Amino acid sequence: MTPMRRWRPGLTAVVCLVLAAGVLSYRGPGAWWIRGFTGDVLVVIFGVSLMALVPLGRWPHRAAAMGLIAVGTECLQLLQLVGPDAHWFWHLTLGSTFDPLDLLAYAIGLAVAAGLDHRWWGRPPEAT
Repeated sequence: MTPMRRWRPGLTAVVCLVLAAGVLSYRGPGAWWIRGFTGDVLVVIFGVSLMALVPLGRWPHRAAAMGLIAVGTECLQLLQLVGPDAHWFWHLTLGSTFDPLDLLAYAIGLAVAAGLDHRWWGRPPEAT
């Protein structure tokens, strides 16, 4: 990634944090769905943007690593390690309920993040 493009994944991470704060504070209609589904999409984009900021590997490797982390976290939910009495932080970061729709949200987030990573964050200036 060229030095001039290094700010792009950081900007994406900040935008994801702002959107996530909005999603977490939303209390209107469909809040449970918006918080769950949109939050899962955003967390994957955020994770890939942090990896691009470091940078760790090339864009396909970052997407694959984040996909493994996301799916692994969802699989851990099947073990029910986070119970109803667990601290709120563990509910927020690991979740407590397995939901196959979360896998769809992760796939959407990975597709968006891979597109951003490949086309917007890492392309050389002459290619844009």
